[in-house]
Amino acid sequence: MKKLILAIFLLFGVLGFSRYVEHCRIVSGNTCVSLESGKRFNFRGYPFSGLGIGDVYRVYFEGSGYRNLYYTGSSYLY
Repeated sequence: MKKLILAIFLLFGVLGFSRYVEHCRIVSGNTCVSLESGKRFNFRGYPFSGLGIGDVYRVYFEGSGYRNLYYTGSSYLY
């Protein structure tokens, strides 16, 4: 029973992990490029379709790697 409870806590801990990019320039409807690292982040769907291309946002997301990420929010920087 202890192992089951521990496994559930670990599973929800991993799935609940959220990341963000501090300064990300929007380059298309589903892609932004980090100004710090130069890495390109690709998201599912088109979360940036209503945002200005070339604008810089702090982007929050879930997922691993750099492709097929789940967009959870953003805040405009400049």
